[in-house]
Amino acid sequence: MEELDFQGLLDKFNTDGFQKGEQIILANFGTNQTLLTVIFQTPVNVRNIQMNEVKGAITRMVDLVAGEKVVGHAISYIPKDRNRQDVWEDVAAGRLGLGQIVVVHNLPNKRILVEVGRDANDFWRSYTIEGPEVFLEIHEHFPRQPFIDVGWISEKEE
Repeated sequence: MEELDFQGLLDKFNTDGFQKGEQIILANFGTNQTLLTVIFQTPVNVRNIQMNEVKGAITRMVDLVAGEKVVGHAISYIPKDRNRQDVWEDVAAGRLGLGQIVVVHNLPNKRILVEVGRDANDFWRSYTIEGPEVFLEIHEHFPRQPFIDVGWISEKEE
């Protein structure tokens, strides 16, 4: 389930010149690993860079890696008091992507897109995954070059 202003999203994508490939990634609310695995034709895994717990919240910084190539970065904020205990434990273990945790636990949720953006080198989004037993705040950033290399987006601006 997702909560989106579809017309607002389309207007933002069209006004800011997002390529179709960028739009598909930024508007996707399935698991990123699945979509990126299809794009790069190799399993995409989460590699933890850093995870810190401070004052009842985890800040988690990870890379999304296709083979040996980093194809995305994510910084997430996960407050303990807004997440079920088993969700918290899975986040703290660091073995699964956050979208995978939501799927594994079959958690009712809505996904709210907060921001999208792009520049010559990168494109990004911020969103939340919210439900009665889950709250995840996620900021994702994707370098354009790996997507250009596989022909998913164009080097030239559309």
